[in-house]
Order: sequence, then C-alpha cells, then structure tokens
Amino acid sequence: MPFVSLKYLIYFLSGSILITAITLVAEKRSQKIAGILMCLPVITFLSLLFIGISQGAGFAGRAAVWNPIGAVADLVYMGLFAVGINLPGYIGKTNTLSDGTKKIIDLLSGLVSGFAGYFLSIAVFSQLQITSGWVSLFALWAAAIIFYIFFKRLKENYAGKPKRVSANDIIFRAIFGGAVVAAVVILGDSFGYIWGGLFSSFPGTITPVLVLLHLKNGKGIISGVIKSSPIGLSATGLYSCMVWLLYPVYGIIAGTFAAYLAVLGFLSVIFFRSWLR
Repeated sequence: MPFVSLKYLIYFLSGSILITAITLVAEKRSQKIAGILMCLPVITFLSLLFIGISQGAGFAGRAAVWNPIGAVADLVYMGLFAVGINLPGYIGKTNTLSDGTKKIIDLLSGLVSGFAGYFLSIAVFSQLQITSGWVSLFALWAAAIIFYIFFKRLKENYAGKPKRVSANDIIFRAIFGGAVVAAVVILGDSFGYIWGGLFSSFPGTITPVLVLLHLKNGKGIISGVIKSSPIGLSATGLYSCMVWLLYPVYGIIAGTFAAYLAVLGFLSVIFFRSWLR
C-alpha cells in the first residue's frame, strides 16, 4: 500500500509539473516545442517503469508492445479534437454568445469528438494480435507521417501577445493536470498488460494541455501545438519498442537508460534534419 500511494503521488506531481511547464512554453516560447514535449515519453516512462517494478520486466515488456498502438489512437484523438472545436461555428450561430460561452461549447465539442475517436480506435486496436514491438512501432510511424501531413494543413491563427499567467492560473493548471494524470494511471492499473499498455499512452497529458490552452487562449493556439505532436509520439513509440526489446534481457534500469538514449538519438536526427533545411 505505501508503494501504491507513493506511485500515485509521483504521477500527480509529475503531471502537475509537466503540464504546467508545457502550457507556459506554448504561450510564451514555442508552440512547436510544446507539441513535442506534450507527447514525449514521460508519463509512458513512469507507467512502464512502475509496471516493471510491480509485475516484472517481462510483463512491462509485453505491455510496451501496445503503447505505440495506443499512440495511434492519440493521433486520432488530436485530429478529431482539432476538427471538433470548429464544428459549433459551422453548424450553429454562436455570434451572439459571449467569448467564455463559445470557448466552453467549442471545447466540449472537441472533447466529445476526440474521445469518441479515441475509444473507438482503442476498441478496434485491442482486437489485434500483436506480439512484436517492431510491428507496433512501424504502424505508429506510418500513422504519424499521415497525421503530420494532415496537421500541417491546419490553419494557425494565434499570433496574439502572450497573456499574463497569474499564480492562481499556475496552481489550477498544476492541480488539474496532476489529477488527470493520476486518474488515468489508476484506470490503467485496473486492467491486464494489453489494456495497461494501451492506457499507458492515454492522452492524459495531451488532454489537460489542450483544455488549459484553449480556455486561456482560445482555439487558435491548438493547431500550432498539435502540428508537431507526431514527432513526440514517434519518439514515445520508439521508447516503448526499446522497453519491449531490452527490459526482459537487461532489466529495468539498464533497459530504461538505453531506451532513453535511443529517444535522444532519434530526436537529434529529426532536429538536425530540420536545421539543415
């Protein structure tokens, strides 16, 4: 019981710090960097680490196979969220509503659309017979390329001056983000390795980031953030594949270290190619 309580506390604190930092980066520095950070293997790292500690490296390795598949559902979620937040403006007259009311309506539309697509994708993917991390990784990378092309077509219309972020804003972001992440982990712990692996990529970081940014800045900032998300998710998929490959052979500590080295190498190649352009 003390281990379980400590684990959930770590998730809460990690989620609080991570989500608060990402939203601030998106508002004050770079939406592209925020989109990549939003999808990097931080929560996935903790999920697979604790699965390995509590249920063994072999179990964590089998769960890791399903993380990239769950990341494909994350792409579906973000794509439909981006579409959903614009639906109220197309299907109804919202000009007479206050800005706050329009934000809430747009947000609810985005969340309903996104989660409908996410859970439908998860339901379909959970029926697949996948035992190889390479298969799930290449499936994710193929989907990431497709969604990257789609996301590039989304219009960015956020060029406003960064708004002041108060202490109350930061506290709210920390509590909201940490609570969402902890709730997702508790849900994932209730199932076996397939669902545990799928839920280790649940948009528990993505959702609070998008919600908080939308409420503070409006829907214009969302496109800029999710455009680079396929890069972060591709790195997370690589991390999970390395966990599948290395945990059973080298153990949790060495496997985690080597998996993160692979992620750093992958991101270095991506950014080096971007710099050359």
